[in-house]
Amino acid sequence: MCGYAGFCALSKEKGDKLSTSLLEAMRQKVTHRGPDDHGVWFSPDNAVGFAHNRLSIIDISQAGKQPMLDKDESVVIAFNGEIYNHEELRKELESLGHEYSSHSDTETILHAYKQWGIKCLEKLDGMFSFSLFDIKKNELYLVRDRIGIKPLYFTQQNDILSFASEIKALWELPWNKREKSSIALYHYLTFMVTPAPYTIFQDVYKLPAGFYAKLDAQKNLSFHEWYSPLKKITLQEKKQFFSEQFCVENIRHLLINATKKRMMSDVPFGAFLSGGIDSSLNVALMSKFVGKVKTFTVAFSDGPEHDELKWARLVAERFGTDHHEIIISEKEAFQFYDKMVYHLDEPLADCVCIPFYYVAKLAKDAGVTVVQVGEGADELFFGYPTYAKLNNFYSTMWRPSQRVVPAVIRRGVRHVANKAFTHRLGYADLIDNWSRKRALFWGGAIAFNEHQKKKVLQSFQHNIGPDSMVEKIYQGMRQEFDSFSIVDFHLSRLKKFSDRSDFGRKMMYLELKQRLPELLLMRADKMAMAASVEARVPFLDYKLVEFMMHVPLSLKFKYKTTKYLLKRVAQGILPDVIVNRKKVGFAAPTTRWFTSGNYFPSYFDEKSSKAHSFFSSNVKNLKNLYRNSTSSWAVQNWVLQNLWALDEYNNHKK
Repeated sequence: MCGYAGFCALSKEKGDKLSTSLLEAMRQKVTHRGPDDHGVWFSPDNAVGFAHNRLSIIDISQAGKQPMLDKDESVVIAFNGEIYNHEELRKELESLGHEYSSHSDTETILHAYKQWGIKCLEKLDGMFSFSLFDIKKNELYLVRDRIGIKPLYFTQQNDILSFASEIKALWELPWNKREKSSIALYHYLTFMVTPAPYTIFQDVYKLPAGFYAKLDAQKNLSFHEWYSPLKKITLQEKKQFFSEQFCVENIRHLLINATKKRMMSDVPFGAFLSGGIDSSLNVALMSKFVGKVKTFTVAFSDGPEHDELKWARLVAERFGTDHHEIIISEKEAFQFYDKMVYHLDEPLADCVCIPFYYVAKLAKDAGVTVVQVGEGADELFFGYPTYAKLNNFYSTMWRPSQRVVPAVIRRGVRHVANKAFTHRLGYADLIDNWSRKRALFWGGAIAFNEHQKKKVLQSFQHNIGPDSMVEKIYQGMRQEFDSFSIVDFHLSRLKKFSDRSDFGRKMMYLELKQRLPELLLMRADKMAMAASVEARVPFLDYKLVEFMMHVPLSLKFKYKTTKYLLKRVAQGILPDVIVNRKKVGFAAPTTRWFTSGNYFPSYFDEKSSKAHSFFSSNVKNLKNLYRNSTSSWAVQNWVLQNLWALDEYNNHKK
């Protein structure tokens, strides 16, 4: 795991503005991502520069130093991540005549590119983002992995393309503007994070999962989706996926392989352990390959409803792990809050960022650099109780009524609902979506719906022109102040692949395109890297993801049991009490902090009292706005406060 940054002049005269000192300034902003080593590379013509900070994990010698050039000095790379099959690829490449000078996976990418061109991406099995410059062809590539486990941000300003593992590095170039994007902010309020390719900043973008950008010799920038989790299968294969035994056997095999390959490391590794089925299964499978797994657990002293210590201890004892625990309070959470805002760069309103950082720091303090985490299991295996509720509502009410109720009646119901539910905005929004035949499920983490946003936002300028960069990346996506445009774009692409996707597959695909890569995986990446720790996600092995895309919902949610198949896989591996216990979400007690806490309420009141051009006065009293709602106002408050905290930080820096 590492951090990198760089730039490329799009015209000859702009090269005069670039320098190694600017590269060094960018590099220093991501030092926490790689404190073990660093380096810069600057082209002789001043046109292209790469900077890199290294967290040494594979080949920790100086032979793995980056930016890395091939032997002929025809290709240079700055790489972040791990290639799990690099040893197999190395054997293949050596048989084709390639000569290595290190044992690093970075060098394998260089040789693979020289052998197969950019199509080498299809051979890489891992988590990664990287920048690669083909010196002979004068072509630059920016690449993000299949699932979006690693981040990559870029901007094209002042006729210079700049890019980095974290946005903060981009601000070291004085011509890059730090202005908020109103449409990105609008979508942030919905999804709790800006959807790719937007960031909260105007003209700053994130490369979507499974995409690469190419800047050719003529300085034309293009974007290509090199991977999709959608994979065609034969009719015979489809029949097999309806067999429970077939699915259980294959999932177990895929998960064991995914766990084993992620134990590749030249430095100590461990696992985060909550005591839930996901992390416990991680630990159980890791224990098959090593004598004693190091495990790490976090809990809150003021959040008993989120305390899973006894379950984590049970699993640790069962598998004989070297177990470590940390218990944090509201005060400690608050002490980290400003640092959290700094490391996130743009608001990511997931309170789990706080405990994730503390458990990552616990691991680092124990001498561990690599950990396995359970992200993705709930999304793949239909694990959330809210999924079950939505599925029941969809199958019994939503889909049948949309089919039979005429459009004119649906419009009438919508008109009545808008008047009747002025203070029940959840109901009003639900009926509005139903009447328009919109999707019921927009994502597993939705904060403000469309009706609620109208209450808290000022009527700022909505008739902005389309962003040409967004159109290049996601061609045909409507750029509107309506977050359904994001959902509809992804669902329409799924529909082109398969007209008969069940509700579960639609949910999983949306999560893979939005919530997982931009919220959950960035939470894991940014908070782990804040402690200089690499987090690996075996449940999001792309082969397991592809397999689960074809498993019908009737097996994922069988006998009204969430995560049914994973529980079947875990039987005989984990204690029954762990397999069958009630799910407790990994969260922080934000509701308690806001209502009876000693630190967060006063801090947030101070921030909230400052005028904000995008918002109406309703934001000052979310309790009143939600007085007849079943929603937790703490979630929406956290979304707003993270945005304002970022503003405070940016204003202080200007």
